[in-house]
Amino acid sequence: MKNTLRSVIAYSLYPFLLAATLAVIVVTLRNHWDLQRSMSHYLPALLVVLMLAERAFPMSPRWGMTWRSFWRDIRYLAMDGAVIAGTRLAAGLLALRLAETYPGPLAHASVLMAVPIGLLTWDLAQYALHRYSHEGKGPVAGFLWRAHLAHHLPDRLYVFMHGVFHPFNAFLNAALLQAVFLGLGLSPEAVFAAMLLIDLQTIVSHFNVEIRAGWFNYLFIGTELHRAHHSAEVEEAGNYGTILSIWDLVFGSFRYRPGVAPVSLGVHPEPGLPLSEEVLRVLAHPFRASASGGAGRNPAWGSRPAESPAA
Repeated sequence: MKNTLRSVIAYSLYPFLLAATLAVIVVTLRNHWDLQRSMSHYLPALLVVLMLAERAFPMSPRWGMTWRSFWRDIRYLAMDGAVIAGTRLAAGLLALRLAETYPGPLAHASVLMAVPIGLLTWDLAQYALHRYSHEGKGPVAGFLWRAHLAHHLPDRLYVFMHGVFHPFNAFLNAALLQAVFLGLGLSPEAVFAAMLLIDLQTIVSHFNVEIRAGWFNYLFIGTELHRAHHSAEVEEAGNYGTILSIWDLVFGSFRYRPGVAPVSLGVHPEPGLPLSEEVLRVLAHPFRASASGGAGRNPAWGSRPAESPAA
């Protein structure tokens, strides 16, 4: 019976969640419900469903949440939540100033037009930043990698740890999102729809449950693809997109091996690297790298640069 349920979840849960998310968007917009309230109900419900599924049908028990990792996650979420909230507040104030002088090219576009364009534009910018953080050369790329390293240090992958980021990395991600949406002039309704799709993909991409999304993987970055991104082995790593697969397909970084899970997650051990639970050391790590070690170079990413003392 349990194997049957695992199979049903593997092939049906993701399409169900995607359909449910689209339904929430449509119903909210058609009935003119409060956007913030709909989002505040949607996200907890999504997290509860996924965490219960992880508890009952974990793909790998060794990748699941522990009390130790839970308290680590809480600390990161508290810091990153404050950073993201502050960035959104600043963007909101800026939007009020720009509303009359620079409404943006998509200010009057329909939601059906604005959301795909907004997601394609933002994900291209996010893809470029993400890939440069992993593969770029020089001191700037080195700093970005060491900041981004906080998200790759954990050797476990589950929905609650999707928010484990260095605060600087969280700020960059939030600022980039707000800059793209503000620059395009997306309406509140379009931003609401885009954010629900982004939240679905970023949360489900860290799901510790066997998911077989099939052809959906050629549209969206989900569980199978992002799990490969967290692999410690270069042959399995890739998939720099956040929500859409198109830019990985276009630029040759798409990695998809149906039914094959990474052998190990995280980064290979290196002298000077902090443990993911050592939050203060992780926060300081981008500023403390040296040529003698601790640069945050992950051998899984073959083109990560060795840092110079000046970096």
